[in-house]
Amino acid sequence: MPALHERLRFDTAQGQVLDERRRYVLLRADVLMGIFAGLPPAAGEEALRAFGRSVARHGADSVRAYAATVDAAALPRLMEDAAASLGWGRWRFEPVRVPEDESALHLQVANSPFAAASPHAAAPVCHAVAGMLETVAAAIWNAPAEAREIHCAAVHGGRSCRFVATPRVAPGARVESAESAETAKTPEPGAPALPASPPSPPSLSPSPRRPRRHHPGDPS
Repeated sequence: MPALHERLRFDTAQGQVLDERRRYVLLRADVLMGIFAGLPPAAGEEALRAFGRSVARHGADSVRAYAATVDAAALPRLMEDAAASLGWGRWRFEPVRVPEDESALHLQVANSPFAAASPHAAAPVCHAVAGMLETVAAAIWNAPAEAREIHCAAVHGGRSCRFVATPRVAPGARVESAESAETAKTPEPGAPALPASPPSPPSLSPSPRRPRRHHPGDPS
């Protein structure tokens, strides 16, 4: 498949940029990130999260289109090239294992436009990248995933941001530890007490007879 920047069609007659039917917008990074910087901190953080969720939801259409042309093993490389074509920095995927022995997908992004346009941010700002990583991981594993930024250059400095995606745990699912299992045995205050274990039945074996003490004058 040709690189994304080679597939983009600049339809100047209609004022649009298209990859097949998917429409793109060319927008300066500082203009985009200035929206979030201009909001109160709490509102800006929530808006960034909403941005990431939107990328995960709508970006899935692009990922499905890419995945239809390659196998799962080749999808990360295709996404690396697509990100470079769109100016989303230089991506590099690193599949690893996490301590719980579950699959994980690590991504390092050099020169993220979101971090570059948000110097000295107080919190990670590359939610859009995390949203796309979530979609890529779900496509590779064919199962829901979740992703987060674990190092943002806008906060910690440097040129690279790092992200990790892991399988999403089903709502309500939990791993019961020995401690929680023991806690489950303890009744809550006000709950009826469990019946005590029945006492052991008396032994049916005859008790050994004590020898009779002989006194002078007793008949033999």
